[in-house]
Amino acid sequence: MRKIREFPVPLPDRMRRLAVDHRGFPVPQFVTWFKDGKPAAYGEGEPDFRVIDPDNVVRCVKLGLCWVCGHKLGTYKAFVIGPMCAVNRTISDPPSHVTCARFAARCCPFLAQPRMKRNAHELPEHNQMPGLHLKRNPGVACVWVTKSYKTFRAGSERGSHDGMLFSLGEPEGVEWWAEGREATLDEVAASISSGFPSLYELAEEEGMPALRELGKYMNRVLPLLPHAVG
Repeated sequence: MRKIREFPVPLPDRMRRLAVDHRGFPVPQFVTWFKDGKPAAYGEGEPDFRVIDPDNVVRCVKLGLCWVCGHKLGTYKAFVIGPMCAVNRTISDPPSHVTCARFAARCCPFLAQPRMKRNAHELPEHNQMPGLHLKRNPGVACVWVTKSYKTFRAGSERGSHDGMLFSLGEPEGVEWWAEGREATLDEVAASISSGFPSLYELAEEEGMPALRELGKYMNRVLPLLPHAVG
């Protein structure tokens, strides 16, 4: 039986029931497992953290489950998002428990290591998340806590991939993390600044109404950024 590795923060109790990979990482419910080169049941074969199990996304939405640990969600739902998703309040991942989301933001190798790049080696061609995604490591992770969200269908225009997207409800709380610790205002601002041109380009293609809407989005996110220290 594989043993869970030590982490700098406590592993949530709900996640202790998850299967463990060869590195000692608990495997979230959303991860697809492969056996003999084909998708298999959870816990069979080896997991590929880059490949999302689409059936699990649907199951989590229909049954109100945390897509990390698989247990029932309560009143509060948490989304682990990048700074640009905090701007447009749209994400392709279902919600989690606050504790599961916070652990992911602090301990997931990709989220906690700003210089880590996505590994696309031998990535299945069908593994496309809905909507448009910036192909970068934002360097900062946001845990967006809300009581509500809505789902909608992503279109296939401008290179967007079809599928279910999530519109985030008003935040009950927002946490910013970088390198496993609380992120600074400068770190969050730098991430937003580097990602903003991509959103601006998309809005510019749609015309002035979209640009005005983007301006409103930017003004809306500013009060949610970390407070300056000193």
